Amino acid sequence: MKKGFVYILVMFLFVFAASSIVMAAGEKLTVWVGGHVVEQEETWKEIVSDFTKQTGIEVEYQLIGFEVYYDKLVAAYSAEQGPDVCFADLGGWVPTFAAQGWLEPIDDKLATSDATEQIWPNLWPTVTYQGKRYGLPWYTDCRLLLYNTKMFTDAGLDPQKPPVTWDDLLATAQKLTDESQKIYGYGVTGAKSETATLAYMIYLYGAGGEFLTEDYSKAAFNTPEGLEALKFYTDLFIKHKVSPPGTLSYTEDDYRTMMAQNKVAMAIGGPWSFPLIEMANPEIKGNYAVAIHPYKTEPASVLGGWASVISKTSTQKDAAWKFVDFITSYDVWMKWVEKHGGPMPTRQDVCEDAPTFQADPKWQVIFETFPYAKVRPPIPQYPQISDQIQTMIQNVLSGQDTAENAIQKAEEEVNKLLAK
Repeated sequence: MKKGFVYILVMFLFVFAASSIVMAAGEKLTVWVGGHVVEQEETWKEIVSDFTKQTGIEVEYQLIGFEVYYDKLVAAYSAEQGPDVCFADLGGWVPTFAAQGWLEPIDDKLATSDATEQIWPNLWPTVTYQGKRYGLPWYTDCRLLLYNTKMFTDAGLDPQKPPVTWDDLLATAQKLTDESQKIYGYGVTGAKSETATLAYMIYLYGAGGEFLTEDYSKAAFNTPEGLEALKFYTDLFIKHKVSPPGTLSYTEDDYRTMMAQNKVAMAIGGPWSFPLIEMANPEIKGNYAVAIHPYKTEPASVLGGWASVISKTSTQKDAAWKFVDFITSYDVWMKWVEKHGGPMPTRQDVCEDAPTFQADPKWQVIFETFPYAKVRPPIPQYPQISDQIQTMIQNVLSGQDTAENAIQKAEEEVNKLLAK
């Protein structure tokens, strides 16, 4: 009787354990991808399929547009329903999320990955919080001038001689603008978007200004350089009218599409722009180029990109890391670059080895610009600070405030955020 009972008990435990394993095996890894790579849906499908074939791990992934991604992610994390893996913008998202306790530190995982020593060194501060690393940078970029060479030629301009200074930029944009044909020389990002903040930063740094103090304790942009940058940037729309009438609702993405249709000649862009502008209009291939963005006193750019992070509440952290490590591998990146020609990998070996980068002069400009690219403040308050800069720009563009008043208000609000 006792032996029979023990046998039944053992069989019950075996069946229960087996069913638990099946349940665990059936649980899919959830992945959210944001940023400018969401439009390469077929490639993501292939990468996820390859990962599942190699590991046996099923993945349920979502590709989410940039403009709604941050709010969706914060809402999910706040409800403790975040994905196992997601992309986080290198512009302050990682320290912000880490400070909230939403992310898993991955220093132990990084110690075993061959990708770690290949990541561009200046990217690690963007994923570090209180001495710990919470993300693996996946792709990076630097912002610069994207322009339509055909429109230059049609306007009698030499596409081999893009504008270098602010004065050059204005003169060139005016020659390219034909309001009667709804053609405009330069796209000013006026929508309330992170890209508006990044645009202001490029003009600010190009005028010799600084965004925050070195210790990130106070605003540093309310200076003659910062005010001049704000005025010049917004006057391109308000005073000189070289940006379209809908500027207040447009972002870089909108201008890239307009450029593909020969409606806007110049805008801020980057390496992510190359495959996307050609998707918008295949005929634009060979008819666009890039240059260091025009500046007043010194060349300037802002570093951007995305990192893979793992949720603190994930029940599949090992599987999550396998996915993160897989998509950052040399082979996956070489395949991506061969297929799309960009964006810029965070792996130095891929940047050095990929034939696409060596053959395309646009990439030589990217690599020339990258040393000038500055990191957005890697502090938890950055997203809120960026929101204040966006408000400042919108208020000036809409005529609600003068540049002088708007920059003063922004400084006060930013200092309040930093004082908390």
